[in-house]
Amino acid sequence: MGEVIVKYKVMLDSESMIRIDEVCNEIEGVPNSIGAIQLVEKKPLAFGLMFVEVTAIIQDGEEFDNPLGKFEDQVKSFEGVTEIETLEMGRL
Repeated sequence: MGEVIVKYKVMLDSESMIRIDEVCNEIEGVPNSIGAIQLVEKKPLAFGLMFVEVTAIIQDGEEFDNPLGKFEDQVKSFEGVTEIETLEMGRL
């Protein structure tokens, strides 16, 4: 068993940009059984658009069934999230 630290870029649809703070709060509330959220930040993208950068520590190992996929699916399930992209990943 080990831990993986992953940094994600989360994109929102244009309508959800208005409520980006709410989306950040929703992401911070992801259950610890899936992944421990370390940091959620709004970052500028271009032309006034923003994205959400999420840093999480996720349990990894043979006893876990696709923990990265489950975490990504949880984040994708929030209203307004259109895309999630892995920016960095490393073992702890």
